Amino acid sequence: MSKKKLILFAVILVAAAFLAGYALRGGQAPQSQTESVEEHAEHGVEATTDESGEVIWTCSMHPQIQLPEPGKCPICFMDLIPLEPEEGGEKQSLREIRLSPEARKLAGISVEKVKRLDVAVQTRMVGKVNYDETRVRAITAWTGGRIDRMYVDFTGSEVKQGQPMVSIYSPELLTAQAELIQAVKAVRELRDSSLELVRKSAVRTEKAAREKLRLLGLTRKQIQQVVDRGEPRDHITLYSPLSGVVIEKEVNEGQYVDTGTTIYSVADLSALWVELEAYESDLPWIELGKKVEFRTEAYPGKRFSGEVVYIDPLVDEDTRTVRVRLSVSNKDGSLKPGMLVKAVQQSDSPAEGGKDSPLVIPASAPLITGKRAVVYVAGEGNDGTYEGREIVLGPKAGDFYIVKNGLEEGELVVTKGNFKIDSAVQIVAKPSMMNPSSVAAGTAEQELPELFRSKLRLLHQSFVELEKAVASGDLDKTHLAFGSFNKEIRTIDDDSLEGDASLKWREYSMLLSNDAILASEAPDTKRLDEIFGEMKQHYAQLRNAFDLQFGGGESTVPRIFSEELGAVYREYVELAAALAADDLEAARKATESVHAALQQVDPSVLDGPSHNIWTSALTRMNDGLAAMREAGDLVGIRAGFEPLSTGLTDAVLKLDAETGGPAYEMFCPMAFDYEGATWLQSDEEVRNPYFGAAMLGCGEVNRQLKR
Repeated sequence: MSKKKLILFAVILVAAAFLAGYALRGGQAPQSQTESVEEHAEHGVEATTDESGEVIWTCSMHPQIQLPEPGKCPICFMDLIPLEPEEGGEKQSLREIRLSPEARKLAGISVEKVKRLDVAVQTRMVGKVNYDETRVRAITAWTGGRIDRMYVDFTGSEVKQGQPMVSIYSPELLTAQAELIQAVKAVRELRDSSLELVRKSAVRTEKAAREKLRLLGLTRKQIQQVVDRGEPRDHITLYSPLSGVVIEKEVNEGQYVDTGTTIYSVADLSALWVELEAYESDLPWIELGKKVEFRTEAYPGKRFSGEVVYIDPLVDEDTRTVRVRLSVSNKDGSLKPGMLVKAVQQSDSPAEGGKDSPLVIPASAPLITGKRAVVYVAGEGNDGTYEGREIVLGPKAGDFYIVKNGLEEGELVVTKGNFKIDSAVQIVAKPSMMNPSSVAAGTAEQELPELFRSKLRLLHQSFVELEKAVASGDLDKTHLAFGSFNKEIRTIDDDSLEGDASLKWREYSMLLSNDAILASEAPDTKRLDEIFGEMKQHYAQLRNAFDLQFGGGESTVPRIFSEELGAVYREYVELAAALAADDLEAARKATESVHAALQQVDPSVLDGPSHNIWTSALTRMNDGLAAMREAGDLVGIRAGFEPLSTGLTDAVLKLDAETGGPAYEMFCPMAFDYEGATWLQSDEEVRNPYFGAAMLGCGEVNRQLKR
């Protein structure tokens, strides 16, 4: 059953119930209506009536229900209440409502200023002490053999750097020592030889023998001892590479090992890691390099501190926490791996901030539904006018929320009574926290100013490009695209709009800007798709509200043609600047440059419809250039400049010229005896080429052709 049929059915049911009750009471008016209206009047609120003077009744939860008699809501069965009339005066927002002094008093409304504040945040975490993995070393067998003696024979033993750890019997080592002794002996014997080649060969052999022993684990001192001793030893002693504690012992005495077998693992405990678990809601306040204090049960009252050196990029899906690692000095050995710790990251107390401090509002101000937040902003002078506004919140910081978008410093936000204001907004069927889409269509495209309409057309092209970026799945690329889209929304000036059109643009530009900010910070494609789904609904509502009809935004013009046409546009801009400067010689040169660039455009790459557009535009441009090239003064050149401009404007707009930046159509109403004329510029600052210095600023921006 459709929504309209459902409402009609509900109206019929309520009407039937009323008639039955009316008959039973002998035709008397329902007592509940009289009592409800009187009670409503006591609070200083006037009820809305229809054309016949009857009170209209609605539901506070479903404001689309508007019935001629009191009773129950056919959807949620709550008592209906009288519908309040629309407020008079100029509105600033579709979400605006005005309350009488009595209503404000009953609601108990309080407001506070939006301000910049260096907020205080206390982040609590738990974790444990662990080894610093960068300070753990393994003592391995550099050669295969038998472990004959272990100088350190249990885990937990403290060792010093250079301390003997194990003695290994190795036949391979025995052979390598003998080779070195023989090589050294050969060098000595051949010292006085007349054969230089033989002497050098003996020296190379000695070096190779020394290197082999080094690779088998002997230190340079041990190697020299072999040479000095003149006889090989069948055991090698391995030494600790650092001071610390033995945390693993892998072999026992008498055991045979292969080359590379780990015998001990030694950890330097003079520096440790503390691995903490932080809730994902606290992540905005945890940064690399920040100091964090922690305590242990072993030392009550003693505070330790460490520096954040690592934040895990992944969230544990079971605990919704993220691992945070601290680097901690442990020179005195107080901390032991495995100790449990409780950490607190405490920032300074709240203080009035400077221009770089974040905007904050009290935590009681926003009404939060899922991932959206609405605040009510009191009007200037606080005359009872409140404007609902959707904002983008940052993290919660104690008793405050940081505001990313939607509010300005000094504005007054409602901190108490905001739920009651939102209920009043729902009753009159305006967009609110619980009913954000109560906006009707009705502003036709032809009623919009041409400049504003042209900017919406370009915004549509951006939205089409945004859809492609989202579909690509490239998160970094999509983040940039949403940032650009938000910037484009903010550059659209709505000063030319009035009444309903202005209110609707403020509503939807607010929603789309918030969507773009949230999407530009989406942590993954799943969240991005959720936000973009809402954004598409808001964009569809914008198009519906303004009755906008646009194409798909796809260009059928080959890129090579767009680039060639763009070259014509750039030469044209120089021509317009020369005319605005009253420079005859520069204008003549620029005319020839435009003509030359136009000759380079190849229309053979265009399809049928595009070719027809180009033919029409080219005819006007050629007519204008012909007149300009034959002219002997600025007046003649300016006469030909007008058809050149109209032809080029049509081509730039319809054939997707690569202008390399914005392109605006300007209009001067006084040109050619008040007939008016247009021209193109790359910015919005008027520089009239038809009058030059005589009336350089005469004109206005007619529309924007390119972004």
